[in-house]
Amino acid sequence: MESTERKPSTYRWVVLGTWITSHVVAFVIFSVLGILLPSITEEMGLSPAQQGLLGSSAQWGSMVLAVPLALWGSRYSPKLLTTVTLALGAALVFLQGWAPSFLLLLMARLAFGMTLTARRAAFALLTQQWFPPREFVLANGVVNAFFGATMGLGYIVTPLILGASGGSWRTTLYVFGFLSLAMVLLWLLLGRERVTSEYRQRAVSQERSPLWSILRYRQLWLCALGLLGAQLAWMAFASFWPTLMLDRYGVSLKWSGNLLGINSFAAAVVGIVVGLLVARIDVRKTVTVVAGVALAASLACMTLTGSIPLLLAADLLNGAGWCFWPILMALPFQLRGIRPREVAVALGFLDVSLWLGGAIGPLMAGLLEEATGELRLALVVTSLFVLTISIVGLLTPFGGLRSEPQGTDA
Repeated sequence: MESTERKPSTYRWVVLGTWITSHVVAFVIFSVLGILLPSITEEMGLSPAQQGLLGSSAQWGSMVLAVPLALWGSRYSPKLLTTVTLALGAALVFLQGWAPSFLLLLMARLAFGMTLTARRAAFALLTQQWFPPREFVLANGVVNAFFGATMGLGYIVTPLILGASGGSWRTTLYVFGFLSLAMVLLWLLLGRERVTSEYRQRAVSQERSPLWSILRYRQLWLCALGLLGAQLAWMAFASFWPTLMLDRYGVSLKWSGNLLGINSFAAAVVGIVVGLLVARIDVRKTVTVVAGVALAASLACMTLTGSIPLLLAADLLNGAGWCFWPILMALPFQLRGIRPREVAVALGFLDVSLWLGGAIGPLMAGLLEEATGELRLALVVTSLFVLTISIVGLLTPFGGLRSEPQGTDA
């Protein structure tokens, strides 16, 4: 559908909300492995290293193919790309639930991660079609809120589904598979594109290869460094923390799921606040520096105590610490002179750093636990990597980013 309308349409929030809801449901399925891992380990007899490999498996293929998938995906209709990747993802969830062996479960999870990565190109194009540049941080703040709320609900509901199914991780994944199919139908009903003449002109004016966009921006490389460290710390934590709480402190999986859910809800609220604030006052540097310190301190605290009140306080601080997310994820949209397909490739490059951090984190934690026999120490060490966010805040020249519409030339 083509439009020459320049004024932002109110339907942009429906498109954004539908896309991020369907995408985050898939991300919930990817992320709640830590809740399912004790049951999987009991059935398959996994070692700590195998648990870490399973936790990082979805990241490896995506890490290698994120940029090629962004190049490929940016050539197609974002609605079609979203539909196809959601449908493939649903099939792979059913395959994970059925997998009779560790190897097949590993491969299915790896392929599932690739569908998440391929879909990101659609988000880059849809955001540029529907939102003016001054709203990019706000849009990413709303995305962060949807992400946090849905992730929070997922962490809370997953232990309930697991308990209702008699502790069957396979039945839990089958339930998620049917939910994934519902998300395909939702997107088919509500997802739309908005191709304006300005957007088309910017797209056809690209003379350079989209790959050039990941080589010429210093801000992009700094952002990738910070996201790598943050994802390394979080994926190590999310994969092993429920097991640590259960085995060392006697904190139930239901409590762990509730705390992870509260964490995500806190991140959702603070993400919206930061998005609205940044639209009026440029506090990006301060927020990013403080966020890294808050995340490192709260992750370490949650690892070293089994006290519910202390865990709750640290959990809320950790959720608030993710306020840097809409700032850094909006950065590719705000680079001066960048074109629509280049934004998709830039997001793919950031995905490489996220997947790399996510692949290293659980594996590093598992290997550290095997080497030292102490899971707490492993999680404290990996939590320190989130301080890269503060380093990014100190070094990134946020003032060099655009916030208002430009012409088609850099």
